[in-house]
Amino acid sequence: MSSANLTLRRVLCAVGAAALCFWGIWQAARIGVARTTTRKAAVSNQAAIDRAVRLSPSDPETHFARGASLQQSEDYTQAKAEFERAVQLRPRDYFLWLLLGMARDSDRDQDGALIALRQSASLAPAYAQPSWQLGNLLLRRGDLNEAFIELRKAAKADPTVLPVVIDLAWNISQHDLRQFEGLLQPDTDATRLGIALFLAKHNQSAAAADQFLSTQVNSGAKVDALLDELLKVRAFSDAYRVWVRMRGETANNGGAFFDGGFEGSLATGQAGFGWQISSNLTNVEMSVDTSDRHSGGRSLHIEFRGNSNPATSVLTQLVLVTPLTHYRITFAALTRDLVSAASPVITVTDASDPKNAVLIQSAPVVPDKSGWRTFTLDLKTNDTTGAIMVSVARQNCANDPCPAFGSLWLDSFELRPVQNR
Repeated sequence: MSSANLTLRRVLCAVGAAALCFWGIWQAARIGVARTTTRKAAVSNQAAIDRAVRLSPSDPETHFARGASLQQSEDYTQAKAEFERAVQLRPRDYFLWLLLGMARDSDRDQDGALIALRQSASLAPAYAQPSWQLGNLLLRRGDLNEAFIELRKAAKADPTVLPVVIDLAWNISQHDLRQFEGLLQPDTDATRLGIALFLAKHNQSAAAADQFLSTQVNSGAKVDALLDELLKVRAFSDAYRVWVRMRGETANNGGAFFDGGFEGSLATGQAGFGWQISSNLTNVEMSVDTSDRHSGGRSLHIEFRGNSNPATSVLTQLVLVTPLTHYRITFAALTRDLVSAASPVITVTDASDPKNAVLIQSAPVVPDKSGWRTFTLDLKTNDTTGAIMVSVARQNCANDPCPAFGSLWLDSFELRPVQNR
């Protein structure tokens, strides 16, 4: 090849490269102008969006913007056409397929919407929105099983969706527990806890406790909320099942105190069935004492140090019982230098009764230098009594303020059924 021809070829290559570069710059400029116009049009008018599409007809962004604008103005047919063009230009964009599916659905083209939403969901299997929209469409078409497959996917991808999915299943199943669980098919602890909380709030306490017990979870805010909800609706037997699992305790099927001898730890401001110490005590201190005790290795020492509200229970325990059954409660008490116009008493109320009717109250625990004294309370539960509340407080007091000074020890609480009379 002559040197002249070689030089010419090099010049042509250079010109071609320059032209290609110029074309790329020009295209980029057109797209940039079009997208800038599109962004401005989002806050201006349809004419500006149309101009952006004319400037860059091969840019999916401009068709997306025009489709969104038309969708907003409820021109679903034209919006659908724009989203169809956008997905042609960018077929791997799940969001464009999602918008196309929604536009087709709005245009009463459910078959076309189904195709687009399936494509969107397949492109973004870890995203909630495609599965959520697809599930809703399938639900409206009456395909419950496939609909809940997608809705469950959406709930896993975005836990905030779970309560809505649970509520949908509850209403569609018309409160039939078998169908309800069949639609949800819970396979994670988070889903089961969500279902348990929902059921507890919808008068299905046994099923709620069953859902919780099928998890591997023992604690956490949702577990606390479940227990609180069951206690609030007075579903004591199911609340007891939850509490036993939370505490790792051994179930005693009710009819007995937990730690009647104060050998374990005490809880403050917690819900449940063990001993509970009030969280708002004034001038009252409690501790476990290993020196003065009636049985076992420890007792509870209550120290009164001044003014306090006598009506405030300083110590409580919720105990499961059987309706229409006679029970006998025994406990031991010791006082030392106890001075007050309102002596301590043990009160037993019907926890299943919204009015907390008093079943029995002990004699006042008054100063006695003879040492430990044993108290006995005989009571009969009502036909609706599922649990009793045993409370330590003081008698009513006419004085205001009503101070108390000195020490009280409690120990050896027992509850046992006695032969019906």
